[in-house]
Amino acid sequence: MRFENKVALITGGTSGIGLAVAQSLAQEGSKVVIVGRNQKKGEAALQSLKQIHSDVMYLSVDVSKSNEVKQMVHKTVSTFGKLDFAFNNAGNTEGKTALTHEFSEEDFDNMMGATIKGVWLCMKYELRAMLENGGGSIVNTSSLDAFLCSPGTTAYATGKSGIITLTKCVAHEYGKQGIRVNTLTPGAIKTSMIDSKFEGLSAEEAKRLEDKYNNLNTLGRIGTPKEAAAVVTWLMSDEATYITGQNIIADGGVSFV
Repeated sequence: MRFENKVALITGGTSGIGLAVAQSLAQEGSKVVIVGRNQKKGEAALQSLKQIHSDVMYLSVDVSKSNEVKQMVHKTVSTFGKLDFAFNNAGNTEGKTALTHEFSEEDFDNMMGATIKGVWLCMKYELRAMLENGGGSIVNTSSLDAFLCSPGTTAYATGKSGIITLTKCVAHEYGKQGIRVNTLTPGAIKTSMIDSKFEGLSAEEAKRLEDKYNNLNTLGRIGTPKEAAAVVTWLMSDEATYITGQNIIADGGVSFV
């Protein structure tokens, strides 16, 4: 029970890596607040967490909106008394891909709001709560796309790359005040984002796409949310108290990064 009596806030916590982190922390005693925009998914995730720990809560929040983020942190602290951990994992999983000259300004602004602005806003208010609590640990989610820089992903890759730099800057600012800040950069993980790429494909096409993912890394397979969550859980634990400002890549050993 490494996290008994601790309080964790997890954005993008209703599915995938976020939910896996929530489950991991709850299993080890932490009170958990999960955040997402889909009410149905949120309620389902909440019920699954209640089977592990009674002190859990779901909030519907758009992390690109300052007033909603401020209320998110306020609700967490007013309900559970403090904030020890934050996993800023919310991101745009349905964003458009297009070459730069074809990408609209509106889509670019939406992408920045869902990626780097959202993480910045979350940390802005999480840090205040952690300073009042005497310290804490934050983990932000980036993406391997920040390094791959594939055609058509310019806005997404830029936002995710910015999260790595933002994390390092904030880690330098608050280290002496007992707050550690790190980044998780996952490769291909078996989440709804990956699953959506297989929708509508024939069996042959799906097999080719699966082989493509499997051949990307040294381990020859797609990772699981539980494997990514183990990294986040470790970063939040007392076993990683000398780790801050780092970008931990969990990608199965992609050789060209």
